[in-house]
Amino acid sequence: MSRSRKLHRLSSPDTNERRAQRMLFRHLRDDTNANRGRMARRVRELQLLLEMDPIEFEGLIARLMESMGMRVELTARSKDGGVDVRGIDTDPFRGGNVIVQVKRYRDTVTPSAVRDLFGTLQHDRDATKAVLVTTSKFGPSSHQFVSGKPITLINGAELVGLLKHHGFHEVFAPAYGEVRDDAGQPAIEVAAEPARLLLHWTGEEDYDIAALVCRRNRALSDDHLVFYNNASTPDGSVRLVTGYEDANACLMVDFEALPAEADRLVVIAAADTENHPDATMAGFAGPALILEAGADQDAAIVHLADGAESNIAMRLGRFDRDDAGNWDFTPALAGYPGGLRQAVTAYGLEVTDEEPVAAGA
Repeated sequence: MSRSRKLHRLSSPDTNERRAQRMLFRHLRDDTNANRGRMARRVRELQLLLEMDPIEFEGLIARLMESMGMRVELTARSKDGGVDVRGIDTDPFRGGNVIVQVKRYRDTVTPSAVRDLFGTLQHDRDATKAVLVTTSKFGPSSHQFVSGKPITLINGAELVGLLKHHGFHEVFAPAYGEVRDDAGQPAIEVAAEPARLLLHWTGEEDYDIAALVCRRNRALSDDHLVFYNNASTPDGSVRLVTGYEDANACLMVDFEALPAEADRLVVIAAADTENHPDATMAGFAGPALILEAGADQDAAIVHLADGAESNIAMRLGRFDRDDAGNWDFTPALAGYPGGLRQAVTAYGLEVTDEEPVAAGA
């Protein structure tokens, strides 16, 4: 799909498409219900690591390395030179001297941090390899940089998996007692002030967030699709916000300012096929939709199903306005193999490319 925005009205999707969407919705809905508890635990497990004292966290990584058969020493903070833990792996095949740096981050680790660790490795006479461990994630540039170099990157999800595999279940015990079942999911109450709708995921891939302002299942107009090339509705009631704290993506929504004829706001995530032509929703892992509804209300969170390789876009849910003017959220999931183009077509819009599309494409 071209990032040039040419949108026109189109007839409703045909019967076969509607049937396929209903079948996929049922599959994703069942998958969401089955995995909701697991998703909630995943978020809480990472939060527990983030809440640890920095020295305690470094000690945990050292104990993890020891459980993997290494001889380990923690470095003095004043003389660590960017190294938090040193280990000697005595395995005759994979062994060596390892330097480890840990970053208890919420935000994506910057490529400069990865390059700095490589510089430390090059100047360390004893080290043969380096490991960078984080509670967050690494971007594509970092993974590209370490390709072919003796550096291993371990993100938050991988760290949780390693800790569990080596028996550190007590670290996450508080998370298991705090997860509520479906009946205990927090209700989303929309305040009468602009709200921030945040989207988080734990995969490394980049995804776009989009919103459609609708009446029932029809977008009000071309300009009421908010996405990467149209950052706001004409009245500013829905705006795309970049770089908001640690959110992967963010929409600012003023529900009170939405057009009077609008009774639905649809939220969609889509793979960035413009920059990554082969991208799919497969890397959309552990997604969570968070509504920061106002200063006097706690944030509400809804955990969703992981994305699938067969889809390029995914409807996350919708806000509906009732006769009293109240807005309620429903996590109505649906996958779109045709990407954002197919998603907006289902709501009465068409996206045309600047250049003709070859037959069969």
